[in-house]
Amino acid sequence: MQMLIQLNDPISLQVLTDALEERDIACRVDNAGMHALMPLPDIMDIRVFVDDSDMNAAQQLVRDLNLGDGIGDGSD
Repeated sequence: MQMLIQLNDPISLQVLTDALEERDIACRVDNAGMHALMPLPDIMDIRVFVDDSDMNAAQQLVRDLNLGDGIGDGSD
């Protein structure tokens, strides 16, 4: 799995995960619970990961949803 995006907004997370699910793109979300308890930007950001094979489609979806400023480079 590769990191798709880092978010600091639970609403954006919900929109993104709903859109990924709608397109049958599996994802893993890290730090959502910690972010809710300690919303510290850049330290406890929510991270969304997708499978390598779905990365291109997921990146396009992030751009379509205008969430593109946090797109990961796939190095994680």
